[in-house]
Formats: sequence, C-alpha cells, structure tokens
Amino acid sequence: MALSIGAAIFIAAKPIVKIFISICFGIYFSRKGVLDPHTCKKMSSVIINYFLPCIVFSKVTVAFDSHTMKIAGWTVLTALLYISCGCLFAVLVRLFLPVPKYWKGGAKAAAIFNNSGDIPMAYVMTITASAPFVDGDEDKGIAYVTIFMAIYVITFFTCGGVQFIEQDFHVPDDDPEMIGDAKNEIDEKLHVRKASKWRRLLHLKGKNIADLTELATDDSEKIDSGQPTPSTTAPVPPSDYVINPMSMTESNAVASVSVGRGNAITDTRLHPIESAGLRSLRQEITAGTGLRPTESAGMQSIRQRRSRLPQDAQTVVLDEDDDDGEELDPVVSAVTMELETRHHQNWVVARLILFLRNLYQPPAASLIISIVVAVIAPVKRLFIATDYPMRDAPDGLPPLDFVMDFVEFIGQAAVPMGLMLLGALIGRLHITRLPKGFWKVMAATTLLKLVVLPIIALAWTQRLRESGLIPDDNLILVFVYAVSSAVPSATSQVYLTTFFAPEDADHIGQMDCLAAMLITQYISLTITLAIIVTYTLKVIINA
Repeated sequence: MALSIGAAIFIAAKPIVKIFISICFGIYFSRKGVLDPHTCKKMSSVIINYFLPCIVFSKVTVAFDSHTMKIAGWTVLTALLYISCGCLFAVLVRLFLPVPKYWKGGAKAAAIFNNSGDIPMAYVMTITASAPFVDGDEDKGIAYVTIFMAIYVITFFTCGGVQFIEQDFHVPDDDPEMIGDAKNEIDEKLHVRKASKWRRLLHLKGKNIADLTELATDDSEKIDSGQPTPSTTAPVPPSDYVINPMSMTESNAVASVSVGRGNAITDTRLHPIESAGLRSLRQEITAGTGLRPTESAGMQSIRQRRSRLPQDAQTVVLDEDDDDGEELDPVVSAVTMELETRHHQNWVVARLILFLRNLYQPPAASLIISIVVAVIAPVKRLFIATDYPMRDAPDGLPPLDFVMDFVEFIGQAAVPMGLMLLGALIGRLHITRLPKGFWKVMAATTLLKLVVLPIIALAWTQRLRESGLIPDDNLILVFVYAVSSAVPSATSQVYLTTFFAPEDADHIGQMDCLAAMLITQYISLTITLAIIVTYTLKVIINA
C-alpha cells in the first residue's frame, strides 16, 4: 500500500527530531562544561577506535556477500560522484562570490566534503523501523553509509583534502587583511608545523628523517677552529630553496642549499645526508656526464674548510662572501638536481605509506575485515546463520555468534555519542565578525550542498535503477544515496582549523567563517532534509 503524503512527511520528520534532540543535549552539556574540549577529545578517541569498528563489523558482515559486491562498487562510484560535484561547487563559489582571502581553502573543503557519518547513520537506524522498509534493511543501510565514510576518510585525510585547510594559514606578504606582527607570528608558527609534518610523514631509505630545520648560525671561522656550531629551529625554506632529505643519523649532516646562478646565498640549512652516499653520487654523475669538477676560488675555499671537519660530520658551509658571481660547480649542481628528484619521488612514496597506514586504523581495518568475512561463505557462516552447511554451536547458533552479539551491543553507542559530540562542537562555536558579503558565500554553499547536490543524486540513482545497474527492489540503497547527498559540511573541518591555527591567537577569522557556515547549514537541514526524504519516499521509491 502506498504511503500518503502526510505519512511520508511524518516518517521523514521523525528522525530529524531525534537527531536534533541529541545534538541539543550535546550543546547543553558543552555550555555546562561537562563536554569540554578535553573530554570530547577522549570521547572521540573511544568512538573512533572502539564503538565505530564494532558497528561497522556488525553491519557490513550481515549486509554483503559475494553476490552483492557489485552494489559496493556502485556505492563507491556514487561517493566519488558527490565529491566531484563538491569540487565543481567549490570552483563556482570561488569564481563568482566574495570568498575571504584567508578562508579560500576552508571554503573549498566546506563545499567538497560532507558529514557522511553521524546523520546518515542516525536517519537509517530510525527510518528503517517503518514501512516501506523490511527486516535487514537497517544492516544494509549502515553498511552502505560505512562505504561513504571510508571514501570520505581516504579523500579528505589521505589524498590531500586536509591541505585545503592548512593553506588558509599561509599568509601572503601583500595581503592587506593580515599584516604586521600578527602576520610574522602566524608565518613562524606555520613553518614550525610544516617542519613537524615533514618529520612525521617522510620516511626515506627505511629510516625517519632526524631533522630538516637545523640552521647553521656561526660563521666559517668557528668551523675552522673546530668549535661546535650552534643551531636553532628555523622555518621551512621557501620555494626558492630545495630541501634534500636523506636518511641518516643525526651526527652526519651536510648543509645543502640550491639557488639560481648569480644569486647571493643568504641562508644555510643542515640536512641529514651520508657523506659516502654523496661521494658515490658525485662519482656516478661525473662518469655519466663526462664532466669533471672545476673548482673556482670560492669552491676551493669551501672544500678546504670542509676537509678539516671530522669525516662523520662533514658540513658544507656557504655564506655571502663565497659568492663571487662565478658559476656553481657543475657536479654540485647535478647532485642538487638529483637530490631534488629524489625528494619528489620520496614525497609520492610518503603519500603511499600514509595511505597504507590509514588502512591499519581501527575503522578502516574493521571495514576490510568485515568485507573479507562477508564474501567468504564458510567464514561468514561462523558468525551468521546462512545456507552454507556447517554444524551450529550447542545453543543452536553459529559458533561465533557471541562475537556478533558483542559488536552489535557495543556499536549501538556509536551514533548517539557521535551526535552528542557534534552538538558539543556546535555549542562551542562563536561568531565574532564576518567579512563583508560573506552571507552570499554561506547562502550559495548551503543551496548547492543541501538542494542542488540532492537533486543530482536523485537523478543519478533513478538512472542506475532504470538501467538495472542496482536492484530495483533495494529501497534502502536508494534511500542512503539520497540522504548521504543532503547532509552539511564535514564537522572534522572544525578540529583541523583549530589544529592549524596559531595556539595563542586571540581571534581566528577562519573559525568565524566556518562557524557561520555550519550553523547556517544545520538550521537549513531541518527543512531541506525533510523535503528530500519525503520526495524520495513518495516519488523515487514509489511507496
């Protein structure tokens, strides 16, 4: 029996009420100091590493099997389509609307990425209890939502989405909006953060880089006398310099600075590098190119000073007095070019390593294990009663049914706690001041994400059904595709904006913009999501 329009509206509005009640309690507890930032951080860790893996395993294992993996593939493609549409929205907003200079990256991230977790899960868990959905649809719905979450994590955290937010704290020298001491302070803090990111991410030759930002502050006379050269943490060099990281112990360092010909060398950086490796590389390049080192007076002076250093800590020191306008040693230039090439290659390797490491995180690992269990019939039969012939446990249930009972019990806490943390996050947002004309950016982004993208999603889903690419009777799949397209921006952006901002800044303009954007979207969500769900139930699903 088809639903009436009134029944469809009621079914669509009921989950929204539950979601916003949970969010309001989170706001209340944050204002009372119960859910302070420290407590929320600990709770987030528990949710991500304990509750979420349990709910993923309990739902994905039930929802998928070897015959339904095609649906998983189309779900991945759909998630990528939504992100691609978000990229188009970001370009349109940037081209035609007054996006603040200091929030260009944040505006891109807000337009591209969605809240693919809490809200769709809460909606699915509520609406599947009513017609036209049947038993088992809740497990399938949560499993489909999990795939959207996985694609979000991969694209946002591994493929560079985080860098959109980080780039907002690069302050151009000619930016009139941020000048003076505040600009210098932010630049310094940003450089320190980038150096820390290099130490965490780059792993070359199987070892971590010990240090990329040691600055040689003494002149060459101290080196000649054998005195230790003091060093201090320095910002990551600008693009005119080439950092050449090599795996080595802290005791072996060589200053390596690459500049154009004829330019004064005004800075010296220490980078871990093997002396033997450098000699070997020079020999290879000399043999391959037929070039022999022809040393000028300046280069001879450098080599003489270097030869007086211990073998395990030889350091090339370049200063302004050594630059007489002569051309650099061609072998040294070739070495620098080779090391620069290695640096770019190692950046790609570092990205790949970061991607693989993310697969070891509990939610991702749980998803992978769940899919493996789901598609191998004998293994799945250990957890769930299926048609595969296997003896049950003495209680008449599958041998590992107690594992499923445990993960289902624990996983139920993931969604309500996640919604409370979302409310606590919103409760701490404050809007001090907004740039002129920013309301246009908020309105356009909200319209594109909560109205235009759902329309595209519904057309896409209907096309998949008509083409027979997804089962026509899989109503929960259609519903998840619709709901996942009609949610606000990712709330993870708040944490990352706070992370990249200067710790002692009195005011963060980026946070004002983000707070206004999220509050606008969540207020609009009460109307737009109800309309989208009602239309999906009444027209698309044709209940």
